[in-house]
Amino acid sequence: MTDEAISDPCEVADDRPRLRGGTVSTTGMIFLVVAATAPLTALSSNISISIGLGAGTETVGYLAVVGALLALFAVGFLVLSRYVVEPSAFAAFVTFGLGRRLGSSAAFVAALAYGLASTAMVAATGYFAKLTLDSYVGSAPPWYVLSAVALCVVAILGVRGLDIAQWVMVLLCSAQFVIVIALFVAVLVQRPASAWLPDDLLPTEPFSGTAALTLVFCLVCFGGYEATAVYGEEAKAPRRSIRRATFGALGLLFAIFALGTWTLKAAHQDVVALATADAGALVPVTAETYLGHWAGPVLSVMVAFSFLGAAIALHNMGSRYLFAMGRSGRLPDVLARVHPRHGTPMVGTAILVALTALILAGFATLGADPLTNLFPAVSGITSLSLVTLMLGCCVSVIVARVRGHVTEGPWQAIVAPAVAGAGLVVVIAAIARNYATVTGSENPVVAWMPLVPVLIAIYGWFHPGRAAQEGLNT
Repeated sequence: MTDEAISDPCEVADDRPRLRGGTVSTTGMIFLVVAATAPLTALSSNISISIGLGAGTETVGYLAVVGALLALFAVGFLVLSRYVVEPSAFAAFVTFGLGRRLGSSAAFVAALAYGLASTAMVAATGYFAKLTLDSYVGSAPPWYVLSAVALCVVAILGVRGLDIAQWVMVLLCSAQFVIVIALFVAVLVQRPASAWLPDDLLPTEPFSGTAALTLVFCLVCFGGYEATAVYGEEAKAPRRSIRRATFGALGLLFAIFALGTWTLKAAHQDVVALATADAGALVPVTAETYLGHWAGPVLSVMVAFSFLGAAIALHNMGSRYLFAMGRSGRLPDVLARVHPRHGTPMVGTAILVALTALILAGFATLGADPLTNLFPAVSGITSLSLVTLMLGCCVSVIVARVRGHVTEGPWQAIVAPAVAGAGLVVVIAAIARNYATVTGSENPVVAWMPLVPVLIAIYGWFHPGRAAQEGLNT
């Protein structure tokens, strides 16, 4: 066992800054994970695109495959969570088994991914809020004004803490679930039983290019899966909450995406043709057809709120990464300061809000469309970064088991992570092979954007921070 590999697994010193414990419940953690995926938006975009360009109605089966893959990943993930409770969850897990330098690279990449993803979601909130107001009111402020309002909400909740944010997420996610369930009931009542037969739902060509593309889109729908461990330091019962919230969030997301996808299949004679013609219109058209014209405006509003929920959740994850990186010495110590009353990472929140405002101001000044320019670049970076970080966790738990860091059995610490890791390698290869489709852009600038996390990972390697600041919290 090398010195570097064991340097970080230790308890955070009592005199080091800490986030306020006992502020988030298991239910809150579940919905903070769910909110980060923007479920209604994911159904309207990633799932619909998968139906049109991927494996068609077999997307339901591939959701089950991805769910099983993530369940296997969760086995090793939860092994590491028993030994490490740290806001920079993936990075701390990588550090635990693979050393501070790789852990530092992971931390910088994750902070970049969550920061950019939050910015994109704020921009999308303003963009879709403007479309909604234009369509149903007749006029609206510019998208960047509405995005600025959304950013203020993100900032307030970021400082106020998870005790409030978690219930905002419960409200926003529940409203999205109501829409999906209402659509399911409407289609169930209005369509014949034969429309619900499980024909063409199971994967038939798992090694085809369309299957690989569908795997990518399905996995992206479960983004933010790390959040349960990110909030561990603030949970009421960290290890128990992380375990319950991890599987609770996975089950809830799978249920809503599978139900929504099956509903879309049952609603149309040829859903693949409709999704191929205009994937973005599939869910709105289905809703208006089966629920009535009132569903269009409601759906538009809920999509905007879906993006807002994702912005809040992703911002909270990014700010906690910055806090942990300040505490470990990877970034300036000032980032480890917490709000004196709420115990939240106030400096990290301020920095992310400022950077988001700067990026949005740039787009507004140039007159650039954030949806066609910002979103493609961010979607590619975040998908590659987060799947690679998950792979790093799989390798880390195996190495930790071999080196004697963990005492769990071969199934939990070797077999399950190895199988999950192999699946994640397939997904990474599929993203690389279908990068233009995943991002929705042929722009060469977007195609080269994956170099950004590579460069920041190299930077992180050379800034490993202080030893003995990240690891066991018992």
